Amino acid sequence: MDFYNVPIGFGLALSANTAAMNRYAHLSESQKQAILNKAHNVRSEKEMHDLVASLANGRM
Repeated sequence: MDFYNVPIGFGLALSANTAAMNRYAHLSESQKQAILNKAHNVRSEKEMHDLVASLANGRM
């Protein structure tokens, strides 16, 4: 994974949610890129939390 393209808020939210981090780690590169694209468009802390929670819950 190219950490230079990971939004800081996404990285922080991901590191605080073990389930989301584990799920993200097992995604394909194209799936990771799709999530990063969504993360780049997040405009609030709540949106980022919701994005990471949906990843942890398998809704992505």
